[in-house]
Order: sequence, then structure tokens, then C-alpha cells
Amino acid sequence: MANKTILRGTLILLAAGLFTRVLGFFYRLALSRIIGAQGMGLIQMVIPVLVLGVSIATAGIPVAVSKMVAERVAQGRRREIGPILRAALALAMGAAALFALALLTLAKPIADNLLPDPRAHLSLLFLVPAIIAISISAVFRGYFQGLQQMTAPAGAQIVEQLVRLAAVFLILPFFLPLGSGYAAAGAVAGLTAGEVAGLAVLLLFYHAKPPRAAFSVPAAKFNPNPSDPSPHATWEIISVSLPITVTRLVSSLAEILDVVIIPRRLEAAGFSRDQSTAFFGVLSGMAVPLIFFPTVLTFSLSSALVPAIAEAAALNDLETVKRRSAQALHFTILIGLPVSTTFLILGHPLGLLFYGSRQVGDFLRILALASPFLYLEQTLTAVFRGLGLATVPMLNSLAGSALRLAVIYFGTLTFGVQTVLWAVVFDLTLCFALNYRSLGKHLGVLPGMFRNAAAALVASAVLGLVLQIVYRRFLPLGQLPACLLAMGIGGIAYLLGIWFSGTMPPLGVFKK
Repeated sequence: MANKTILRGTLILLAAGLFTRVLGFFYRLALSRIIGAQGMGLIQMVIPVLVLGVSIATAGIPVAVSKMVAERVAQGRRREIGPILRAALALAMGAAALFALALLTLAKPIADNLLPDPRAHLSLLFLVPAIIAISISAVFRGYFQGLQQMTAPAGAQIVEQLVRLAAVFLILPFFLPLGSGYAAAGAVAGLTAGEVAGLAVLLLFYHAKPPRAAFSVPAAKFNPNPSDPSPHATWEIISVSLPITVTRLVSSLAEILDVVIIPRRLEAAGFSRDQSTAFFGVLSGMAVPLIFFPTVLTFSLSSALVPAIAEAAALNDLETVKRRSAQALHFTILIGLPVSTTFLILGHPLGLLFYGSRQVGDFLRILALASPFLYLEQTLTAVFRGLGLATVPMLNSLAGSALRLAVIYFGTLTFGVQTVLWAVVFDLTLCFALNYRSLGKHLGVLPGMFRNAAAALVASAVLGLVLQIVYRRFLPLGQLPACLLAMGIGGIAYLLGIWFSGTMPPLGVFKK
């Protein structure tokens, strides 16, 4: 895989991700203003069920496909790619069909007995076609990423978000007069329509350039004579994807437990059911998406990083593995620290500006403390998956989720609603610490990490000071001009700080 291919793939996914994330932000903004905090709360209650279904159906399969395809291309074993794709589709579609059937049967009991609000029943039913579409799409995304053909998944991303945004205005008006439960179901129906449209785009790309045409990549020097790959493809996919599947299942189950525990612990602390649902909607539907917005950058990097690390590992090139890992973590630090500083300083103005809610700002300022660990976690996980060590982040994620749930359950009654936020901070911090320690055990010390992190910390401190001064100076002009000017001038100050420290990465960040 050429270095320019890695960078080009990252940039394609980044451009599509930024575009769709901006569309998604306005989608969520419009949705929250149309259906309100209770409607958002109902949607956030069923989203973990969607994530659980997709985790059961696919989870690690797309990553396994991406890793295995990249390895086959690097080693010149291209004829094994077709059986890999067929086996992955069979596994994903079979599991998705079983979960969809179970959800159709159990939607009513789940809404009545497990979720804190029975109005979520109809939304659960609308998830069924989305689970099937996402499961099939995920396999094709892994296939295209393994071949370093990022245009297809990028195009599907854009179409998904456009259809979802259009659905807010085309579908929701029919559901709104019927109440919050139906309004939330209408939003989920729009989500489903977007996923189906995205799958259609991937299928169009696949049929335009099927496997035989896609394998026009030049053969690598290493070209063994493998045995018939068909009987082994399914088992290899399972062995690679199983730790990732378990990780996502744990994460999904933890999110479902969040849905169950948080509102009920708040009710035990004296909140009404509507207040608890609204709190959960503000946290999960407003504050958390803002914190996750910058992951469009780290997700694009991680998607390109898995096959890049897998390729180097398949050729036993440890130095390239270490260099690419260090460069990816450096890039993530340069993103994560200034984003965290911005949320910490401008949390309240951003919450008021986007959602008209000071409470969102309160949540942002606490969650910002752990946001760099969230972004670094994504990159570290990609490195482990590329190395075939997906069990490591799985175990560390389990430890973090257990800590978060314990803090929420035992601390909410004593310390109040902010306990939920601090539980997330503790979870992300612990996961990062464990994963970074584990990476050091496997790869040793990565070059330049301490110097790069120290420079980014100093530059972020300068950014924080500039944000405070500029925002207060221009606040009489209004919140929007003050925020834009503060972030613009602060961003320039941050980049200058990184530049003068000598830690600005070169354009060819994956340079050999």
C-alpha cells in the first residue's frame, strides 16, 4: 500500500465525514427543536438497542474484512478476497435476520418492562429494517476500506445523512400531532431510510467495480501458494472479529444499562419520569453529540489506519508499525487537546448558541475533561485491531464500563446528577490509561510521544487564555460573533504554538 494511498483514503473519509457530521449536527439541532427534550430522550433510549443489534450482527466483521483484505493484497493472495467477502455477508445477514426477528417479537415487552418509557415501543419496531441495512453495509465498507477504495463508503455516508435530514421535514410532520412517542418513531423511520439509501450506494459502487476488477492492485513481491481459502475464510473472520464483537456487545449492553439505570436513579433521587427522560435527552442527544463531533477526524484516521497497520504487520515490519502508530497518536493529540480546551472554556456559550440550554454547557465543561481520551481511545483501538490484538481494548473497555456503571449506580443518590457525567470521565480516562500501557508492552516506547504531547499541552493552555480574552472582549457583539472570533483567533494562536515548538506534523504524515 503506497503512503499516498493511506493519506488519500484518510482525506476522502475526512472530507465526507466533515460534510456528513455538519449535516448530522444540523439534523440533530432541527430534530431537538422540533420534537423537544422528551422526544430526544425517547430516541436515545432505543439507539442502544440499534447498536446492540448491529454489534450482534456485524461488530468486528467489517474490521476483520478490512484487515484480511489488506493483508491479502499486501501478500499477493488476491484470490482469497472473494471467499472472505461471501463468508462475511453470510455471517452478517444471518445474525441480523435473527436479531430482527427477536426484536419484532419482543419490542412491546422491552418497551414496557426494560426501557423506562413505554412510548419507545413504536421506535423499536422501526429499527428492524435499519439493523438489516446497516449490517450488510458494514461488510461492504470493510471490503472497500481493505482495498483502500474510500470513495464508496464516503459517498454512502453523504447519501445517508442527506436522506436522514430530508426525512425530518418530509416524514416528521405526519407523526408530530400524535405525540412524543410517534414523533420519536418518525425520526427513527428517517434514520432507517438513510441507512437503506446508503446501502444502495455501496451496492452501486460494488456492481460498477466487482471483485475481479477491484483486484487490479499490483501484486506484492511476497506471493505464497495458499491452499483453497474457502473453508478457512469463515473461521478466520470469526477469530478476528470475535474480540471486537464482544467489545461492542459490552459497550452496547453498558449503554442499555445506562438507559435503564440513569433515569431510574434520577427518579429515586426525586426527579419525575418526564424530568429524568428530559435529562437523558439533553445528555445523550445534545451534549454527547457535541463532544463526539470531532471524532469525524479520528474516525477517518482510524479507518485508514487499521489496514495500514495490518499491512505492515503482515510483512513483519515492526518499525513501520511503530512509526505509523506514533504519527497517528500525534495527530490525535493535536486534535483532542484544543477541542477539549474549547469545550471547557466556551461550553456555556456553545450550549446556549446551539440548543438554547445552559445545562448543555454544564455537561460539556465536565465531559471536556475526558474528550482527549475519547479521541485517543479510537486511535489506540485501531492500532490494536490492525495488529490482530483486539482482545486488549476489549478487556480494557470492560473495565471502564464496569467503573462507569458502578459510579452511576452508587453515586447518583449521594452526589446528584453530575455523578453521571463524572462516571463517563472516569470510564474514558481508565480505558485510555490501560490501552496506552498495553500498547507500550507490545510495541515499546513510541518515538516523540512525550515531546509532542507536552507541546500540544502548552499550545492548548495558550489557546484557553486567548479564548477567554477574545470571547469577553467581543461578547457585546453577540454570542455567535464572539464565539467565532474567539475560536478563529485562538485557533491561529494554537497553530503558531505548535509550529514554533517544532512538532507540527508534515503533510506526508504517513511518510516512510
